[in-house]
Amino acid sequence: MNQDEALWEQGIAVIGMSVRFPGAGNPEAFWDLLSRGIHAVRQFSDEELREAGIPEEIFNHPQYVKAKGILDEPELFDAEFFGMSPREAEWTDPQQRLFLECGYEALEDAAYVPDTYAGRIGVFGGCSLSTYMLNHIARYEPHSGLEELMKLMLGNDKDYLTSRLSYKLNLKGPGVTVQTACSTSLVAVHMACQSLLSGESDMALAGGSTVTFPNRAGYRYQQGLITSPEGVCRAFDREAQGTVFGNGVGVVVLKRLEKAVEDGDFVYAVIRGSAVNNDGRLKAGFTAPSPEGQSEVIADALASAGVHPDTVSYVEAHGTGTSVGDPIEIAGLTMAYRQWTERSGFCAIGSVKTNIGHLDCAAGVAGLIKTVLALHHRQIPPSLHFREPNPQIDFLNSPFFVNTKLSDWVAGSSPRRAGVSSFGIGATNAHVVLEEAPDIKEAESARPWHALLLSAKTEPALVAACGRMSAYLSAHPSAPMEEIAFTTQVGRKAYPLRRAVVCRDAEEARRLLDRRAAEGTVRPPAEDQAQAWLFLPWEENKLPGLLELCRSEPVFRHGLLQALEKAEAVSGMSLSGLASALCADPPAAELPQLPPRLRAIVSVAASCSVAAFLGELGLQPALVGGEEEGEYAAACIAGVYPLEEAIRLAIARVSLEEGGEEEAFARVLGSVSHAAAQIPYLNERQGELGHDPDPPGGGRWLRMALDLALEERPMRVISIGAPLRDDSRDALSCFDALSLTETLAVLWEAGCELDWPARYRLEKRCRVPLPTYPFERKRYTLRRLEDGSVIRAAEPEIAACASPPEPEAPGRLEDGDPRRMLERNLSRFYQEVLGLPQIDIHTPLYELGGDSLNKMQVISRIRETYPVPLNVKRLYEAQTIAELADSIELSFIELLEQDQSIKE
Repeated sequence: MNQDEALWEQGIAVIGMSVRFPGAGNPEAFWDLLSRGIHAVRQFSDEELREAGIPEEIFNHPQYVKAKGILDEPELFDAEFFGMSPREAEWTDPQQRLFLECGYEALEDAAYVPDTYAGRIGVFGGCSLSTYMLNHIARYEPHSGLEELMKLMLGNDKDYLTSRLSYKLNLKGPGVTVQTACSTSLVAVHMACQSLLSGESDMALAGGSTVTFPNRAGYRYQQGLITSPEGVCRAFDREAQGTVFGNGVGVVVLKRLEKAVEDGDFVYAVIRGSAVNNDGRLKAGFTAPSPEGQSEVIADALASAGVHPDTVSYVEAHGTGTSVGDPIEIAGLTMAYRQWTERSGFCAIGSVKTNIGHLDCAAGVAGLIKTVLALHHRQIPPSLHFREPNPQIDFLNSPFFVNTKLSDWVAGSSPRRAGVSSFGIGATNAHVVLEEAPDIKEAESARPWHALLLSAKTEPALVAACGRMSAYLSAHPSAPMEEIAFTTQVGRKAYPLRRAVVCRDAEEARRLLDRRAAEGTVRPPAEDQAQAWLFLPWEENKLPGLLELCRSEPVFRHGLLQALEKAEAVSGMSLSGLASALCADPPAAELPQLPPRLRAIVSVAASCSVAAFLGELGLQPALVGGEEEGEYAAACIAGVYPLEEAIRLAIARVSLEEGGEEEAFARVLGSVSHAAAQIPYLNERQGELGHDPDPPGGGRWLRMALDLALEERPMRVISIGAPLRDDSRDALSCFDALSLTETLAVLWEAGCELDWPARYRLEKRCRVPLPTYPFERKRYTLRRLEDGSVIRAAEPEIAACASPPEPEAPGRLEDGDPRRMLERNLSRFYQEVLGLPQIDIHTPLYELGGDSLNKMQVISRIRETYPVPLNVKRLYEAQTIAELADSIELSFIELLEQDQSIKE
């Protein structure tokens, strides 16, 4: 490799990430921990270990090390958000629950909604042995039935880690669970890159999850194994004696770089190349590492990246701090680099295990995310606990030195580059070559006003989301508001409860969010979202607003230019100068005074262009009307006239008003072809709904016709061209950038589904990382109380779970109503299966977290309780408990009819 052969577009972009690491619940907190050199491994007190259930004879052993990198409250989970019943959540390993949350957060960080993403999203990841199953479920609930075994397998088996994420988030790409011990998550990253490069996936999530139980627990040190006798990892140090384990979850979102740049994605860093191999048998034993195997995988990754080792200035090492493993790792790295360079001491090295411990299946992605953040911040964080090098490591004659303090990452003649290694027991080795993100020029802000959108499934979550966004804006006062608003519009799923603010900058957005939070109750979406569009003349004083719309909305400007081309063809007037002034990029600062005919043409063309713009966003009127030339714009939108004919009529109207040329107007009106209105159309003169336009009338008739229409059906009124004058309704309007933005924000907040990407189809906007969804976590776990009973999911920990009451006998009529007794029994069955305290018999079962397995469990109980022939297919198709009761009653009726026919 004689030269740097990398091309910037040949790479995989890291566009999103999410973490749960010791001492850090998000990437920002993780970088803070790294940059400050914090050691996040916990040392436990005897009381903590006693509360965790560790026997005293265990933790009092002289070789017991009371240390571990832990997560705070790993049993907490937002089951309702992911459509999981309490029972399903308590049976699911927290490794898989947290991987699910991190996968969702990572996609939000990348600003993508799976339901609306046109491509295929793959998932690659792995997790550790389910100690949750061993320490909770299997310990407290002996199983014998097939139903229990199936739930046990689905919730805890490693096979279902990625499939569950794909199912819950509606991801259509490959879902592959990877298992290569400590290198699992970096191998998952490599496999995700291969899937992207082959075109199998358009976007991919990759990562790993390790959460072991008890959460607060140490280990017994044994000489010769890889654990440290002091609970500290001293990677590459003379006093290094091993590593310390920890819990953690990490997920990254990847996309081909050229596509990420094209899509306006935020790029944290770029994966230039990667490689995976195995040592084979040429090593001391199965668990032993091999410098030759490690050297080979590093060389392969560099060759895959097409970069020269001289340009790599940092390596995130596997760095377990063992007396054997560290020297072998540096030997392998040196062997790889010496194939192309004789330089020494130019490349910094470090290990994230010195901060947070060894995260097993999540270790590789932890090192990757650390390095990605370092490239993003252009600083190299310190590797901790290093004083003197291991005497078996020849750093002086190697390209490497241990980085022990936060250092600015100085760029050379090539971009900043780094390597990341992860080696699994069993010797599946992985190495990834990273590079800093390319400089992408931000698009200039086009809009003076921005609609910032937030939504959630519950009111507390919405309040929390507003608080998170307010804190973000306070911490980033100069953040690009255009890109923030764009990201909330196209990169976040719109949930039922919504809040929108219209602002000019981050400070104003923060103030408005805080003010809205003080308002309290969130207004629920209106059931009827029908709209009445009223087209009013664009008077001279509203033309500056029209110019502002041309400057700020390219889709509108494009539509207006096309409308003016049609107007020029039918009017015989030269409109090229006007079109240039309105639609130049940027448009003119102001327009000259327009003569009446020209203003009428502009008014109709602008009104129809606003309507077309709203239509592209997915809005359609249930009623239209207009006054003066706006009447013809309304008729055009209703399908009565094509745009050209509407403009001819508007010009003829001006001639009639100026010169009283009634015959000429009548001739134009008679020559205009028209059709029946496709949308109810307000006939101004008659003051009623009609399907044929009348000659122009007074503006008062429009109000009368509107009043009649709104008596029959309440609608949201939107005026186009000017505000609706002297009107007591809470009407919206579209005549400048502010009014248009406010209208879109109000409609969205009220529940309208807008096609926000259509608004930006003629411009390049960029996504930015923003605060993610505030999950409402509850504790889901099994835990034995002193009386031997078991605490169930989401129950108060001070109360034992009482045994469920026996099902009522089929013939028992406690209140004389067999239907109610049947519904009570069915509700009890679902309460047992789903772990819910109560169930509305009319609520769809899928909303309660029910699935096909739950249905079969309930059907089994039904058949045991009601030993009569039942139509299983009909039972299975029932969507609510009420429908299930209907099916059973119908089966009884059919049985009685059969008995009757036999007797006859």
